[in-house]
Amino acid sequence: MVIRGWPLEGSTANAPRDKAGSQANGRWPASFFVLLLAAAAASAGQTAILAFLPALVDPARGALSSSAHDFHVASLTAVHPLAALLAAPLWGWIADRVDYRAMLRAALVILALVTAPIGLVGLPELYALRLVAGMASAAIIPLGLLCASFAASGRADQARRFTLLTAFVFLGDLAGPLVAEVSAAILPRAPLMILALGIGAVGAALCAVRLPRWCAPCIDGGDLPAPTLGATLILLFITIVAGGGLAAMHVNLLVTRSAISLSREEIAWMLSLCGLGMLAAQIFHAKLDWLVTVPRRLAGLTLGLLAVALFMFPVAASMAELSGIIVAAGWSSATLRLVTSFWISGGGAPSGVKLGFQHSAASIGQALAPLAIAIVAPGAQPLVLWGIGGLSLALLVSLPLACRPPAIVKSSA
Repeated sequence: MVIRGWPLEGSTANAPRDKAGSQANGRWPASFFVLLLAAAAASAGQTAILAFLPALVDPARGALSSSAHDFHVASLTAVHPLAALLAAPLWGWIADRVDYRAMLRAALVILALVTAPIGLVGLPELYALRLVAGMASAAIIPLGLLCASFAASGRADQARRFTLLTAFVFLGDLAGPLVAEVSAAILPRAPLMILALGIGAVGAALCAVRLPRWCAPCIDGGDLPAPTLGATLILLFITIVAGGGLAAMHVNLLVTRSAISLSREEIAWMLSLCGLGMLAAQIFHAKLDWLVTVPRRLAGLTLGLLAVALFMFPVAASMAELSGIIVAAGWSSATLRLVTSFWISGGGAPSGVKLGFQHSAASIGQALAPLAIAIVAPGAQPLVLWGIGGLSLALLVSLPLACRPPAIVKSSA
């Protein structure tokens, strides 16, 4: 029997896996570790630049008005996820029809090329570089999840791979600002050059390892069917809110704050703390099986936590309070991203277009929240955060429509 171009040779549930990304004898192959580094590189390219945006927008420090400065900072923050929003479903659709591996490798090379010139170009070119970087990242992360699904031996193995891959996405969020600070100390005119070299090295390594082309074998969904259209829409809205809430906090760190004024180093520290919360969430879920056994309860708890963080962020009056809120928001956003990607993938053959739409939904929130902050008056910026917090509570109430326990919890029989 052949499924999507890959032969099935009898029962493979407990057999050694194919060398192209599958687990054998309890050990992960080198190709999977390179795939993890690719996911980290994609996310690091996004967060590394954020702390530098205020200076890149206005190198003369005062040449732009406060409103124009905040507009360009928020817009440049939004360009990256906006490009991902448009490109991710397209890349997923193409990946279901051609060899996704060439797309994945090319995206890493392109990301390295557009990251290197940051700091050496003007404002219009900076917008163009951010646009292309967003399009490249929109291929790397969903196609990485697709590759992990192809190599998985079942839903539990897929959950572990998704958790690890998402963990490295958030490890990149954590490491990106720190690597950028080191790079800026060495090459102040090109603060992301060293990061770009690292991304290029990961791209070269990905070209050297063997990745699975199709399912090996396609995952047995068991009694976990693909979500209905209504449930999928709710899951996509959860993804939008999770990404938008965190993006709104990030932009609020960059624009003028009345209570706390942060330096570039403090902004980088806050972004890294957020990444630390995201990474901690993945480590937590890697140790437990809540992603498979109690996903609705897990999503409900984290939606509530995200709402609390969004309501408290505008009134934080100290660095300690701000740090705790940022970590909580990072934890909840990362958990929701993991839960929704796992649910949306459903059972059966993995789909690049499904994962592309999920990544696109995350990008919608990451794009719309900064644009909303750029448009509203400075004094009204907390209303954006509180509005997203209200949406989180509304989605918490709607969770029973997205997930019914009998359809999600696997029978012990």
